[in-house]
Amino acid sequence: MPRIHQNAEKYAVADFQQEIRKQQGAHNVMSVRSLADLAGIPHSTLYPKLSDPNKLLVSDVRKLVKAIQPDIGILLGLMGYSKQDIKKFKEDKSNV
Repeated sequence: MPRIHQNAEKYAVADFQQEIRKQQGAHNVMSVRSLADLAGIPHSTLYPKLSDPNKLLVSDVRKLVKAIQPDIGILLGLMGYSKQDIKKFKEDKSNV
């Protein structure tokens, strides 16, 4: 089923949460507490922030990216970039 534009933010959040779980598995970091330890984020604040990524601070996102290296397209989608912009960004990065 195609995604509609008015629900783009909801889908971006769901994609981000799914990517975090995927990367946790890839890095064998199965709990939020161990992910928080790996990223250097207080574990008591990470779970609420992952549940509602609007609460994530830029510093937290930097730490997560450094720790588990999620797909850049997922992060750009979370920040409001369109699929076309993300595709163009990925193409430009692959040409470098």
